[in-house]
Amino acid sequence: MQEGGHRIGYFLLGVVVLAWGANFGIVKSAYRDLPPIHFAALRFTVSGILLLLVTYWKEKRVRIRREDLGKVVIVGTFGLGFYQILWSLGLNLTSASNSALILSIQPLLGALYVDLIKKESVGKRQYWNTLLALAGVVLVILKPTANLYFSLNTLSGDLLTLMAGICSVIFFSAWSKPLLKIYSPLRLMSHCMIVSSFILWVAVLFSAHHVAWDQIGEKAWWSMGYAVVCSGMMGHVFWYRGIERIGVTKALVYTYFVPLCAILFNYFCMGEKIYSQQVLGGVLILLGVHRVLRS
Repeated sequence: MQEGGHRIGYFLLGVVVLAWGANFGIVKSAYRDLPPIHFAALRFTVSGILLLLVTYWKEKRVRIRREDLGKVVIVGTFGLGFYQILWSLGLNLTSASNSALILSIQPLLGALYVDLIKKESVGKRQYWNTLLALAGVVLVILKPTANLYFSLNTLSGDLLTLMAGICSVIFFSAWSKPLLKIYSPLRLMSHCMIVSSFILWVAVLFSAHHVAWDQIGEKAWWSMGYAVVCSGMMGHVFWYRGIERIGVTKALVYTYFVPLCAILFNYFCMGEKIYSQQVLGGVLILLGVHRVLRS
């Protein structure tokens, strides 16, 4: 029974990385009409409301116990809201390659965190295999045209990106696991998205960008639809179902597949080139993740 649950967890996480991998190329075009913070605020608002309706339809209730409200608010605030804000601000102050590379250490940070607080046991082989997959991610990200440079000029952006990654690992993934023993992924994620939408709309108030809502193109709205339904509702709920079934450490290592899925999507759908070192990186990712899941 447990093995069957693990297989379902692996399948759901596979769907997640496909959805999140394609998300980069699809959503990027929408940023021409909608700044990232505005896009995220609208996305999580719509996703949260729809998930609440789906939760009520399936479970006939959406209530969170009073003693758990604080934890849910923390997960939604830091794991989703602050992550989006810090990532967006960081990306504006550093290069895209720096941002992608810094965020790629999330599985390693997650393994260290759950190991140190003894929420999950992480062995030496898991650490080594996680590093092997990380090496593959580095090769995938650092293609010959990548703009990678660490300096005092990018330090503030790099630190903000690192803080975003820490928020995601600790609050969105690790802190959510105990709550998943009480609430379904649907109910938990719907409330977390509603909380994060409030945080993001507050950030919008302080944004210098002005959005002409009546001039947003059709392509941007299609991108929003994908971000709401596929990478938003389905992706986040399936992510929590994966954590529920296989644990934080093994779920986080699946994020190494996201850049691999992204370059494959951009190759087949956007006409971007794939370099030989990225192929080698893909092989290392597959090998490293396979060994972590087997350990």
